[in-house]
Amino acid sequence: MDPFTYLSEMVLSLIAELGPYGVLIGMILESSVIPIPSEAVLITAGLAGIDPLSIALFGGVGSTIGAWIGYLIGKYGGRPLVYRYGKYLLLNESRLSGAERWFNRWGDWTVLLSRLIPFVPYKVFSITAGILRMKWMPFTFFTLLGSIPRCFLLAWIGNLIVQMEYEILGVVALALCVLLAAYLVSKRSKR
Repeated sequence: MDPFTYLSEMVLSLIAELGPYGVLIGMILESSVIPIPSEAVLITAGLAGIDPLSIALFGGVGSTIGAWIGYLIGKYGGRPLVYRYGKYLLLNESRLSGAERWFNRWGDWTVLLSRLIPFVPYKVFSITAGILRMKWMPFTFFTLLGSIPRCFLLAWIGNLIVQMEYEILGVVALALCVLLAAYLVSKRSKR
């Protein structure tokens, strides 16, 4: 088993065992340097039946703590560290340059925007914010402010999938009952 699969399974088992605290740990790991998709953590937590509001709060705090790690990597390690070890973080020069273009266009608001949009990796923008020496407090504020709605949305999707599954099962059960009743009626009418 490759290390990324192992880490993903470990985080998912943490969610199953620890509930919202597992989400907190998973999002700290995901948002720092471990290449685990936040969508997998948050949607899985929703599928596990954890309240989306709890997931949003614990996930938002976990995302913020993890983002601090990325910020510090960028601030103190800079480009040389990213160019040397970026492949392990799924980060390359092209992604870093793209994030810098966002910062050049939107300034500090880039952090908020990058947190709000699902499937955009936190790490790239956290590390870039550190490289560009964004101030700590706005970075923290925008990270938390953007992470909570994103976490809520993905948790809600997980909950919705579970609800839809129950509805689909209900429709299938109803259809089977109708088919069984039709079969019994037709069999009885033939007699």
